Amino acid sequence: MGAQELLSMLTDVELMSVKDTVTKSMMPANSRSEAIDACLKCSQSAMQLLRRKKVRRDILMQYLARKSIPVVAGTDKVRLIKQIIDFWNTGSQAVATNSSQAISLPSIEQLSHQFTEWFYTSWNTLTTFACDHFFPDCQLTLIHENHRRVLGSYYVCDLLRSYVANQDLRFTPNVQSNKAQESTHGLVLLQMHGTIHQRGTCVGIFDQSFGLIRDPTHSNNYLIKFCFLNMQTQQSQQQQQQLTSANLSTPTYLVDIMQNYDQTVQQQIDSTDYIIDDGDDSD
Repeated sequence: MGAQELLSMLTDVELMSVKDTVTKSMMPANSRSEAIDACLKCSQSAMQLLRRKKVRRDILMQYLARKSIPVVAGTDKVRLIKQIIDFWNTGSQAVATNSSQAISLPSIEQLSHQFTEWFYTSWNTLTTFACDHFFPDCQLTLIHENHRRVLGSYYVCDLLRSYVANQDLRFTPNVQSNKAQESTHGLVLLQMHGTIHQRGTCVGIFDQSFGLIRDPTHSNNYLIKFCFLNMQTQQSQQQQQQLTSANLSTPTYLVDIMQNYDQTVQQQIDSTDYIIDDGDDSD
């Protein structure tokens, strides 16, 4: 059931809070499954359940992303709820067909804005920030630490989490400065720029780049293949102006990555021997 899957995306505290609100604290729950069951039984409608405060807008967006349903950046919570309910009422198969048709001509700029909103909301709150959003062999390069590299989804996710959990940093991207490119074989390169905040004070700026690839084992959703992060905590007037510049050139190393990726894929295709079984060949 769709509502059950969506509720499972909440944290334990959030889920129990929703359960207490829906049941007016009249139904105890000793496990997550019991809490979800209570929410489903005591909610008058799906709309009423999804409009609960703890069912946040970013959770709704992430659920739609899991189902490969396009979402326009900036969509309010009510419209997201209606989109989810339409998905449940129409049936996943029909909606998936419509979604695949819509995705066949994707807007890279739209993807860039959607990814930016989802990633930094998830990163700053750590609510759904998990290693399953990264490929197992994902690589993170820290430019501000002499290009130190971290390999593996668990270690990449853990290090990024530490900036928020341990150093209390928050990252605010400037979406207007985003840059997006797509290679011939489907590698999407996104570049973001923004400010770094700590306990209410702006303490620096950052530049971050992502390489995204669709994964057929995850409902054809995009996962992070690689990431570059550069943080600068000493600002200048010139650096501040860079945040609003839309003409920042793509770093050479990122261009090389895209070219090397396409060349590698093409070499694999060229080196493969295809055997075509001709049914009309009597031999």
